[in-house]
Amino acid sequence: MSEKSRQGIQVDFADDIRQSFVVMRNEITKFMRGKKMLIYAALTAVLLAIITVALVFFSEGGLGGLKGHQIGENYTMLCTMMVMIAVTLFSSTSIVSEFEERTALILFTKPIRKRSIYFGKLLASSVVIVGFVAIYYLFVAALCLVGPGEVPVDLWTSFAIAVMYAFATTGVAFLISSVMKKSSTSAIMTFFILALLLDILVTVVLLIVNGNINENDSWFMINSAGNDLMRVFSKSVDALRDCAVLFVWGIVSMIGGYVLFKRRDF
Repeated sequence: MSEKSRQGIQVDFADDIRQSFVVMRNEITKFMRGKKMLIYAALTAVLLAIITVALVFFSEGGLGGLKGHQIGENYTMLCTMMVMIAVTLFSSTSIVSEFEERTALILFTKPIRKRSIYFGKLLASSVVIVGFVAIYYLFVAALCLVGPGEVPVDLWTSFAIAVMYAFATTGVAFLISSVMKKSSTSAIMTFFILALLLDILVTVVLLIVNGNINENDSWFMINSAGNDLMRVFSKSVDALRDCAVLFVWGIVSMIGGYVLFKRRDF
């Protein structure tokens, strides 16, 4: 490859990154104007408040009477569900909305590549969702310091799994969004597939193959790996394997979504 060709590739790559960040910034602005972030922030605040009130008033000794891992386990019980809701709000409609609202007709006529649009939107969803997850865990860490006076190491292991779970589910949501025609259908399908369908399929397959259901046999599934963010406080889990499984789910789904998006037209 000639020096001129290499320089051209470098310029194109740098321009793709610049355009992706522009799309990301605009997408986050759209989230804020559409009040999605406000709605999800309110939902998160209500959930944290309910759990906190329950622990303070109904547990023996309040927060001070609990150990760090107990606080972590209580707060992460619904973490995977909260990530699913976030993915449904921020990721499931990112691609399909451009086609449904016909805004892509304007967007595609501008000097911006499809890959920049796709990865810019992907970055926007990922930044927002991971940001909320980080705030959630920082709140739990603060309560651990206020109550038992220690932050369990398992909390950070749980956080790492939660981030990878957000990455994986965002990829699945973008894959679904790349093939759907209606935003509402994409949102419903994303939540249904992540919350129920995948687990149902695995259960049926395990029953047919093994004749019984063992959660260890489904380690390769997105929800099985994701649920270890809560199990880590009460049992030994293979966090590295979980993160690797979730990474593969995310990468494969994102690439598949991009291929479908690139081929899609009106």
